Amino acid sequence: MPSKENSDVDATQAVHHDLANDDGDDDSVPECGVGRFKPKALRMCATMAAFTGASSGIGLLSSTTTTYVNSQVTTLERHFGFNSSQTGLIMAANDVGFLVVVLFASYITSKLHIPRSLGFLTVMYGLSAIVCSLPQFMFGAPSYSSDVSAQNTTVVTSYSSSRRFGGQLCDGINETGMDCDVKETDIPSGATSRVTSAARTHAGVAMAVIVVGMVLQGMSKAPRSAFLVTFVDDNVEKTRTGFHMGIITTFGMMGPALAFLLGGIFTKMYVTLEETNLHPRHPKWIGAWWLGYLVFGCASCVFALPLFMFPRRIKEPLSEKKSIRRNSKPGVVGELSTLVKGLVGALYRLLSNPVYMCTMLSACALLFSVAGGQSFTAKYIENQFSLTAWRTNLSMAATLLGTACLGTFFGGYVSKRFKMGAVSSLKFIVVMQILSVVATSLGLAFKCEQPNIHNSPGPRAIFEEAMSGCYDGCACDDDDYFPICDGDGRTFFSPCHAGCSGNIGNDYVNCTCIPGSKASAGMCDYSCFMFYPFIASVCASTLFGTLSIIPKLVVYIRCVEDRDRPIALGLSAFMQSLTGWMLAPIVFGKLIDDICIQWENGEDSCTGRGACRLYDNDVFRWKLIGYQALFRFVGLVFTFSSLVIAVVTKKFDSVETENLNTLDAFEQVTRPFKTADKATDITNFPV
Repeated sequence: MPSKENSDVDATQAVHHDLANDDGDDDSVPECGVGRFKPKALRMCATMAAFTGASSGIGLLSSTTTTYVNSQVTTLERHFGFNSSQTGLIMAANDVGFLVVVLFASYITSKLHIPRSLGFLTVMYGLSAIVCSLPQFMFGAPSYSSDVSAQNTTVVTSYSSSRRFGGQLCDGINETGMDCDVKETDIPSGATSRVTSAARTHAGVAMAVIVVGMVLQGMSKAPRSAFLVTFVDDNVEKTRTGFHMGIITTFGMMGPALAFLLGGIFTKMYVTLEETNLHPRHPKWIGAWWLGYLVFGCASCVFALPLFMFPRRIKEPLSEKKSIRRNSKPGVVGELSTLVKGLVGALYRLLSNPVYMCTMLSACALLFSVAGGQSFTAKYIENQFSLTAWRTNLSMAATLLGTACLGTFFGGYVSKRFKMGAVSSLKFIVVMQILSVVATSLGLAFKCEQPNIHNSPGPRAIFEEAMSGCYDGCACDDDDYFPICDGDGRTFFSPCHAGCSGNIGNDYVNCTCIPGSKASAGMCDYSCFMFYPFIASVCASTLFGTLSIIPKLVVYIRCVEDRDRPIALGLSAFMQSLTGWMLAPIVFGKLIDDICIQWENGEDSCTGRGACRLYDNDVFRWKLIGYQALFRFVGLVFTFSSLVIAVVTKKFDSVETENLNTLDAFEQVTRPFKTADKATDITNFPV
């Protein structure tokens, strides 16, 4: 025994000797700076408090930028003609990059200068956001002021003014069968709307650029949490790891709310940032979607700068266990061999563990519901409740900020207050999931009537009967959907289908189908108060889901052996990312495309269908909300199965297991785990 103690002391001294010479840092006085620039004035910043503050900032920005695309779905579709399947692919691209990199995070973490690596990754993250904004600078957007003056009082019928911003007028010209390769400048006055081949090419390039930016985002954020957990855990005492990571996680949870908040502000601005006579309800309104990416990208680059100043290690007291662990590293060949053998054995134990497998499958089903719903809930609200994009985003911000933070906080408090172990946590999770399924299902009851569209060529189950003869001779394009509203609160399919032969700014005149002969751009407002109870159901579902986050962490680390905890969390994170964040947006996007009843360019257009302009709101409700409730129920079934197995096998009945408190649970999750971003980031667990 004495020899073992002596060897432990020698190992500890050797590690401290190595650390003292590492990167030129003094072991007793850590220094901040880059290269030889390490002024004494910056030494006061070489603390974990300063590092936690800097890391909280980048955590907030990273989660904000990731969620921001969800607030801009309809804007991107309107600008480039994307359909929901394409926007789903854009959102999934983020996790493609994540999955490519995350598997290597554990191997490189111990070999890097973590603060500087985090700084580099944050800069890369910022640049990836800027890449997403490039399509606006590459192709621009229609300039309203150059086509239609806000002070214009002349009745206009030219293509550029009446079509681009005002839809087709009743002028007897319909060029539906025009060559797909025609240039926009060659389109005759009064011609119908069709996307030119140049616009189609621009849309394809724009999507490719945004996808590349999203992939880079995923790659740059993948190692972030693994780096943070490693650095914090190696530089503070055991009892303080949860405190520092809790602060960083809390800021990260505010990101989605901030994304929708700023998304609402930016979508209220016109895409070119110029003064226009358009309004957010105008069919041709395009918000400044690119501005958010530019702001978040530049902010990320700025917030990254302090990270380059931190030393490799902040010398706070180390436990002997940590020091010995860092000192006893095998060679590269031995490390790889041990890693492969250990990985195979761990995977076998996990795959044969029914409690773990049921818990993981439950998490995958829940995350599929959450990711799919989160991707298109904003679009659903805009269509179902006839809200503008900016109002929708502000509503989503308020919902996420309040319920997600409160749910996570009180879930952790309940776990700690009652010292919940694995079985008690599973019981709590089952109850919360039942309530979550009920709250989600209630959303099916809150709907608004499908808006009536007059004089439409569509199916009469959706549209009102046409007013016979009032627009004969107008040669209207039945694919040119541009709703207008008359003084009696009736919405017409387009100015042409209302018999309007001219427009004055946003008003249409000489309309033969409208008493008074006048209408304005956009669908009519209709009274529907179901939006507020629907938001209440979303809040309740989110609250019940987030209450389960901390208890679920306890289950994850209690149902496996200590040596299998890292790979258990890593495998779960990988599968959740694969089935949830990557696949769910694509699947839900395809489901939503199938319920479109009016495409921008028509079903048979040689330039592609473009974006969907009108949905069957009743089917939209059943598919989006119904599938969310279905997969939450599937998750409930797996969780209940896990509980039954745990109770029958009595595997977790020991006093030691059941008395595990939340802080100890979090410590045991974060301390050994160095592999996957999403497994250690609480905000990414399914709700």
